[in-house]
Amino acid sequence: MSDDDVRLQMSMPLDSGGFLRRECPTCQREFKWLHTPEGEGTAAPVADGGYFCPYCGVQAQTNTWLTEAQVELAQNIVATQAIGPMLKKFGDSLTYHPPDELDPLTEVDDMTRVDFECHPTEPVKVLDTWDKPVRCLICGRPNF
Repeated sequence: MSDDDVRLQMSMPLDSGGFLRRECPTCQREFKWLHTPEGEGTAAPVADGGYFCPYCGVQAQTNTWLTEAQVELAQNIVATQAIGPMLKKFGDSLTYHPPDELDPLTEVDDMTRVDFECHPTEPVKVLDTWDKPVRCLICGRPNF
């Protein structure tokens, strides 16, 4: 890593059951998947095309499931911890007003848990009002 490289960290909260809030990049509905730290547990391998949405069933790459709030916080962290300090180095002659830092994200215990026979280690939580089949994140099969 060179002197110009910047490393930033962002934590995302889990609910009391260990579930992480996500958002489908296609239908934009929020749900939660069970978080398994890398290298731990028995998480199922992800298909080549990524995860499947439990609502619309569309498959998307693994890096596309951030919620709007998660994206906003990540952009804020970049602006306040990377861009602002870099511009300050250029001198006071530049006019730059850094944004206020956002509060960390929090997570509530909401949504209904759904387990799958096809991938029992990959449960999800869906909206309490969802009354249609729920699809498995790993293979896309509906749970009837």
